[in-house]
Amino acid sequence: MSNEMKQLAPFIHTEKSAPYIYLTFLAALVPCVVYAIFYYGLRAAILILFCMITFVFSDTFCMRITRRRTGDYFDLSSLVEGLLIALMLPPDTTLLTALTAVLFASVVTKQVFGGAGSNIVNPACAGRLFIELVWPTGVQGFSYGESNSKMELLSLIVQKQPDTLPSYEHLSLLELLSGNYPSMIGTACIICLVIGGVFLTLKGTIRLYSPISYLITIMALYPVSMLIETKSFSFDGLIIYILSSGAVFVAVFILGDLTTMPSRFASGVFAGITCGVLTLITKPFLAPVVSVLAPVIAVNFMSFVLDFFSKTLSRRKIRSREVDVS
Repeated sequence: MSNEMKQLAPFIHTEKSAPYIYLTFLAALVPCVVYAIFYYGLRAAILILFCMITFVFSDTFCMRITRRRTGDYFDLSSLVEGLLIALMLPPDTTLLTALTAVLFASVVTKQVFGGAGSNIVNPACAGRLFIELVWPTGVQGFSYGESNSKMELLSLIVQKQPDTLPSYEHLSLLELLSGNYPSMIGTACIICLVIGGVFLTLKGTIRLYSPISYLITIMALYPVSMLIETKSFSFDGLIIYILSSGAVFVAVFILGDLTTMPSRFASGVFAGITCGVLTLITKPFLAPVVSVLAPVIAVNFMSFVLDFFSKTLSRRKIRSREVDVS
């Protein structure tokens, strides 16, 4: 068969290998890691390393007992998913709580479905949502970055009483952009998130359909949501919600996932819009983290259906992913 006649098979979505994709995600998350350690100190570094190492051990153990190959191929997905979980944890989360999130993400969400590339929902998102639902007191350890004494390391063993969080309405734009307020250790600094998103875009390892449509939907419908909920709306409230809710982190590093999100333009846009709408609908009734992460899981379950219908509707117009068997 000549080179001119060769075309990509239907199951090939990108020429980039899995190790390359996950390596770029690790590189994109470096600014968030630097921010987390700079702001929250040694406890953040320990949380990050603990989640990454335990995720690798859990995945490796599961693959060995199920007799799937382990030594000849390592796609770095375990490191990325462990890091994502850590960055979505409050700084005073205990190691036991973090381990619970890691084991649920690794064993139940990922390995039960066949390992890397076979999971239906995003493992890091599912693990973080799981502990928020079953162990809500374990993820309330928010504190200020200034409290970085050695005694703060005890919060990794014994759950502290959460500090009173400030009203985000009084934060300046600079504080919101830099993440200078109590939050999850890696999701608050918008500058770091934007740097990571730009890097992934330049490397071509993120689909922008869902992230962009998700953020546009939230910005467009947030005024309507607030008018229904509180009978009032302020532009400052919209800015504060976008920058402090974790929506930007979710858009860049969760909705851009190549495995669990739709691969086609139309289905990706629809998924992003659906996720944004569900986030605003559930916002008044659920905890902030749940209202941001639960819609992602819902959209993940819809992804293969959306891709199926999108492919069916465009089958006569798009032939670039068909195989020429002549």
